[in-house]
Amino acid sequence: MIRVFGLLDISAVRMLQRSGVWLDLFHFLIHQRSALSTALIAPVPWWGTGLASYVWQTDHGLQGFVQMLRRPSGLEADLLFLAPGLEDSSETPATWEALLAYCGQSAGEQGVRRLFGTLPQGSAEVDLLGAQGFGIYTNETIFQLLQVPLIVPSHAGQIRAQQEEDAWWLRRLYGLYTPSPVQSAEGLGERDEPTAMPMAWWEQGHQQSFVLEQGGEIQGGLHVVSGRRGHWLILHGDPGDSLCMAALLSEGLKAIGGTPWPAYCAVRDYQGGLTAVLQEQGFEPLLHRSRLVKHLAQRVKAAEPAVVPSLAVRNFS
Repeated sequence: MIRVFGLLDISAVRMLQRSGVWLDLFHFLIHQRSALSTALIAPVPWWGTGLASYVWQTDHGLQGFVQMLRRPSGLEADLLFLAPGLEDSSETPATWEALLAYCGQSAGEQGVRRLFGTLPQGSAEVDLLGAQGFGIYTNETIFQLLQVPLIVPSHAGQIRAQQEEDAWWLRRLYGLYTPSPVQSAEGLGERDEPTAMPMAWWEQGHQQSFVLEQGGEIQGGLHVVSGRRGHWLILHGDPGDSLCMAALLSEGLKAIGGTPWPAYCAVRDYQGGLTAVLQEQGFEPLLHRSRLVKHLAQRVKAAEPAVVPSLAVRNFS
């Protein structure tokens, strides 16, 4: 039986999370909050925080735990955590299958259209999610800078804080430099802001956004999200334009300069030009991940034509 996580499950979930798998490293790396502490924030699934935590209870006790987070758009959700790990038992794949199927059903009932997750490239976990209807739409390497320098040299370029009217330019850059299959997987056209990280209102830390403007046009953008234990940098624009990317990256490091927490930046397969720029600033590859999405079926009420009895019309003329 799959049911909502409750206070009586704390002890069992504390044990399960030791071998569980994080399916969204963005939230985990910058906040460093355990799955259990996250579950305690939101006792009612989907309401308020957008979190949903479920457990699988059998006659042998609590066998599994899963957690999701709805994105601000309301149309998408991320798988955050799944336990136990696949290597724990020969019965774990069945646990994952049951929990993932329930996640799709529960999210679909909330109007969610796409369910996302990330996992190590080529892993057994990726294969299992593939069997449950998830598909890989891109791979990425997460880079880490353990020690953010106190002073960062400036680069040429007119960089300023992002303004409301810059949103059109950033959406244009996303459309130009993001492959169509990725845009389709990420729901381009259904979201207000395709260039920002999906953070719920209750977890939003300090955020800063910048753009690089040349000749009256926006050539690139930068979004910096600072959490409890780290910072995440998102670069927008032509990944092959090393000067633009280097200038934006330097601005981001200046904004968080002197922090005791590491900085992270994800480089997708089609953003190869960013790798050299990051490595020049001291970033090193940390993890290689696959990004997956499952498109959820939506319940539609079909309208049936009403049958109207034929009318006899008498002509009195």
